[in-house]
Amino acid sequence: MNLKKVISLGLTLVMLSTCAGCGGAAASSSLPAGGTTKEAVQEAEAAAGEAAEEAQADAASETEAEAAGAAAGAEIAASDISVKWEDSRVYSGTGLGNYIPIVTYEVKGYEDVPFIKASDYLNIITKGRARCSVDGGVMTVLHNGTKSVIDPDADTIMFEDPAGFRAPGDVKGAIVEQDEFDVITWSTKNKSGETEVSPYTVDLKNYHMPVIAYEDDLLLPFLALQNTFGAVQFSDEYKLAYNGKDYFNIYKAQSFALEYKGGLEAAKATPYLKAVYSGPFSEKDQTTQAYADYGYYSICLLLDLAFGHKSEKNITTFDEYFTRMNCKDVLTSTDPSAAMTAEFLLFYYMFDSSHDALLGTSSVFKAPGYMTQETVGSVLDDVKNSEEGQELFGEEKEVPAEEAPADEVPADQSEMQQSAILGMLMEKGFNIPETAPQMIWMYYMASRMPKEIGRQGIQYSGDTAVIHFNSFKDDTPDRKNSYYLEPVTEEDSETSNFAFFYNCFKELEEHDEIKNVVINVAGNGGGAAAGLVSVLGFLTEDGEVKLTNLDTLTGSYREEYYHVDTNLDGIADDEDGFGEKYDFYIMSSGNSYSCGNALPYFAQKNGLAKIIGSKPGGGDCCVGSFVDAYGRTAAFSGMLKLGTMQNGEFVSNEKDTTMDYDMMPTLFDVTSVPWFEADGIAEAVHNYQNGETAAEYSGEQGENVLTALMEMLFNGLAAIEGADFGEAAAGATAEAAAVEGGN
Repeated sequence: MNLKKVISLGLTLVMLSTCAGCGGAAASSSLPAGGTTKEAVQEAEAAAGEAAEEAQADAASETEAEAAGAAAGAEIAASDISVKWEDSRVYSGTGLGNYIPIVTYEVKGYEDVPFIKASDYLNIITKGRARCSVDGGVMTVLHNGTKSVIDPDADTIMFEDPAGFRAPGDVKGAIVEQDEFDVITWSTKNKSGETEVSPYTVDLKNYHMPVIAYEDDLLLPFLALQNTFGAVQFSDEYKLAYNGKDYFNIYKAQSFALEYKGGLEAAKATPYLKAVYSGPFSEKDQTTQAYADYGYYSICLLLDLAFGHKSEKNITTFDEYFTRMNCKDVLTSTDPSAAMTAEFLLFYYMFDSSHDALLGTSSVFKAPGYMTQETVGSVLDDVKNSEEGQELFGEEKEVPAEEAPADEVPADQSEMQQSAILGMLMEKGFNIPETAPQMIWMYYMASRMPKEIGRQGIQYSGDTAVIHFNSFKDDTPDRKNSYYLEPVTEEDSETSNFAFFYNCFKELEEHDEIKNVVINVAGNGGGAAAGLVSVLGFLTEDGEVKLTNLDTLTGSYREEYYHVDTNLDGIADDEDGFGEKYDFYIMSSGNSYSCGNALPYFAQKNGLAKIIGSKPGGGDCCVGSFVDAYGRTAAFSGMLKLGTMQNGEFVSNEKDTTMDYDMMPTLFDVTSVPWFEADGIAEAVHNYQNGETAAEYSGEQGENVLTALMEMLFNGLAAIEGADFGEAAAGATAEAAAVEGGN
C-alpha cells in the first residue's frame, strides 16, 4: 500500500469515529518498499521546518504590523461605531417565536464582524442572574459568588474563578451540574474540595479583538464573548451562530439535523434551519479579510482556553500551532469553504480522540461548507504532484486537467489546502490516527451483540447476573416530575441509567442465588456524566461516589463527592448502595470509551469492583462544544480531565485502568471472548475467584480474526461510499452531539 493510500485510508477512517463511541492505542503507518526513501522524508521534513520558520517570521512581522495599525478599544473613536442592526434576534431554543432582541454594532476596520454589548450577552447566558456594573469604563461582572472584570484599556477579561462562573458549590463548576441533581446530591458524609484556584486573564489583543467602552457599557466582538464567558460556562444551551443579522442555537439545530430521519437536506428545509441559512451572509461567496481573521482568531481563542490536550499535543498557543503546520493561510482565507479542510483534519486527524469531531459542516455563507470525496481526492492529487509531494509519494503520473474532478477547488485555495495537509501530516509523523483501532472495536462489538439482548438488559448464569447497557443516560433536566413524585417505570429505563439500574436491582431481589453482578460496558461508548455517577452509586456500600479531575484552565485539582439515593427513600444514608450484598465486576473492551472508560477506572480506584474483559479504550476529558464564525459545530476534548493525583502528579484515566482478569491476553483471542454471553462471563468470574489472572483458550482461537476485524471495518467504510465527507463524518457523531455535558 503506497503512502497516498495509507493517508486516504486514514482520512476515511477518522470519519467513522464517534465522540462517544470508540477508543484505542496509537497505530503508525510505515513507508513501503519502493516508495519514499528515508532520506527523502528527512529532506521534506527539513524543508517543511524551514518553511515553517519562514512562515512564523512572516506571521510575526505581519502581527507586529497589524498590532501597530490596529486600534485598541480605547482608541476607537465613537464615529467609527455604528448600529448595524437594531433588531437582531437571539434564538436560544429551536422556536422562531421565542427570541431576545439585541442591537448588533459594526466598527470601522472590522467589516462584517458583529459587535454586541457585554451586558446583553451576559444577561442572556446567565438568564439575567449576572450583575454587571461599569466604573471608569471597566465592567465588573458578579455571578455565582465569583467576579469577572472586563478592561477596555488593557483589552482583557479577568476571571476570578472560571469554574465558579459556571456554577457554585463545594467544587465550583462540578462535572455533575446542578440541574442534574435529584436522586444525585452533594455528599454530606464526605467533603468535596479543590486546590487553590488562581485568577485567569484573557488578553484579547493576542486575538485582534478590541474591547470598546460605549454608552456606559462595553462592546466586544460576539465570539470574543462566546469563546470566553460562553466557554467557561461549559453548556450547549447558548452555542450560537451569527448569520449576518441574527443569532441561532446552531448546536441544537445541527444536532437535530444529524438525527433527522428525512436526511440532512430535508432538515435544512425546516423553518428554523431555513432561517439559519437564509441570512445576509447566505448571499456572500466571499468574506471580508477582517471577518476571515476574526474567524481564525476566534478559533484560537476558544481552543487556547478550553482544549484539554494542549500539553499532549505540544501546543503553547493555537496561533503558533496553526502557523507551524502551514494552516494559517487556509484558516484566514476569504473563501468561507477553505477553512473546512483544516478544521476537518484538525478535529478528525490532529486531535485524534473520539471526543473530537466535526458535527455540523454547513456554512451560513453561500459558499459550500463541506468537502466531497472528489474535492479531497483532487487536493490529495495536488499534494502528490507538488514538489514536496513528489519526494514524499514518489513519481506518479500527473492527473491531466481534463480528467480532474468537475468540482475541483480553485487553484489558490488548493495550494493553501496542500500546504495545510502536508503541514499536518508532517506534524503527526504521517501516522494513521489513533482512532482507527477504536473504530474497528466499535464495529466489531456491534457485530457481536446478539439481537435478543438489545441496547440494554440483564442475563443470568448460575450465581452470576450480567447487566449490559450501551450508553450513559440521564433525563433529570427534562423530566416533568422527579422519581419522588412519579415512581420509576420500565419506560424510564430507556432514558435514565438510574431508572434502568433501579429496576435491575429490584429484579435481582427476586434471585436469592445471585452472588456476583457483572456490569458489562464492552459495547458502551460513553454519554452523560450524571449517568456515570448514578451507576457508581449502586456499586457502593453507602451510596457515596467520588470523582476526581483536573481543571486544565486553572490547574485546580478537584475531589467531588456525591450521594445517590439508590433506594429512593428520600434519605441520603448508608442504606443506599449494594456493595455489601454483591461482588461486583465490570467488563470492558477497547470500545469502552469516555464514561465507559471512567466507570471501570473509578470503580477500581475506589475499590468498588474488579475489572475483567480487556483494557478500556480511553477518553479522559469532558466534551467541549465549538462553533466557528461560519456556523460549523464540533465537539472537542474540554478543560475538565478525569484522573487522580499520584505521587504529587496528576495522572489522567486515559490508560490507567489495569485488568484484574484479562479475557483477551492477545489480539488473536478477540473472537474467543464471550463478550455478551452470560455463561462465558460467569466462567471468567469464577476463574478469577479461583486465583487466575488471564484466560486461556483451546483450539484455533485466532482463526480468521483479521478477516473478521477487517470485515467490520470495511462494512463501515461501505456505509459512507458515495456520501460527502462532511455529512458522513457529522452523521457518525450525531449521538455524541445529542449528549449535553457528556464525558
